[in-house]
Amino acid sequence: MANLWIFRFKKYIVPTGTFLLAFAPFVFFLTYHFKFYVQRNLVVVAVIQVLLGIVTLVLFIATSVSRPGYVKRLDYPNRVFDPLKKSFRTTNPLRFVDVTINGQTMKLKYCLTCHIYRPPRAVHCSDCDRCILKFDHHCPYVSNCIGYYNYNIFLAFTLCCCVYFFFLFGVFVFRSVEFFPRFPKNLHEKPVDIVGTIVFMIEVFLSVWVIFGLYVFHIFIIGYNMSTYDKLKEHFEDFNPFDRGLLNNCKSVFLYTPKRLLDRGETVYTPNAMYAIPQEKRPTGDLESL
Repeated sequence: MANLWIFRFKKYIVPTGTFLLAFAPFVFFLTYHFKFYVQRNLVVVAVIQVLLGIVTLVLFIATSVSRPGYVKRLDYPNRVFDPLKKSFRTTNPLRFVDVTINGQTMKLKYCLTCHIYRPPRAVHCSDCDRCILKFDHHCPYVSNCIGYYNYNIFLAFTLCCCVYFFFLFGVFVFRSVEFFPRFPKNLHEKPVDIVGTIVFMIEVFLSVWVIFGLYVFHIFIIGYNMSTYDKLKEHFEDFNPFDRGLLNNCKSVFLYTPKRLLDRGETVYTPNAMYAIPQEKRPTGDLESL
């Protein structure tokens, strides 16, 4: 029962709270401040803020529903037919197999849940209960994993959030300048307007620095072609076989659309460590480009 409540909290309550914290100030702006800027002939400011709010909302939804790169599950090994022996398997595959990438040997781990050898840099997410290609992290604030296919969407969302909150903070500061010369009188006449502006101004100020710090962190690890998971686990401290130089690392994220290494969850890498595994489709893809 406790695990069910924890799951629901992480799956629904946390992203709902994120949505409210992010867009309640925007709704407040539309309700109490939009008309003020229009009357002051600052229509451009009002329109820019509205556009930023809409784009941020769209990217929030896109980050929440986008597929990070699920690796397809296979049947339990003892229930899979081995065409070499012309019989069903009776033993489990090896726990680890070695693969060489840019001169460095890496161990591919066999996932006991998905029954596949995880591709390089893939991780089994306990929240999604799936193996994720080029796993970066599971973001509870959008209730989704961030991986190979949606990492650039996540970056666009965090950058847009920074601009959105920064601009919104400026809008609230400019509006509050009118309040403070006659603060007691204005507070009595417009209590919701003034108190709401102050509260949301503080919230937006704190939020913009948190999200800006997150974005800067990701820019830093992109320069080394590392993921959040790699950095936290201190992978590739001595040598990173995926590092192709600062320029190419940045291009691979900002100027490159991830190619479809797998079709709706097809396995990227299935080494014949002990068995020949029949595949309807054999996906192609350079593992070194992950």
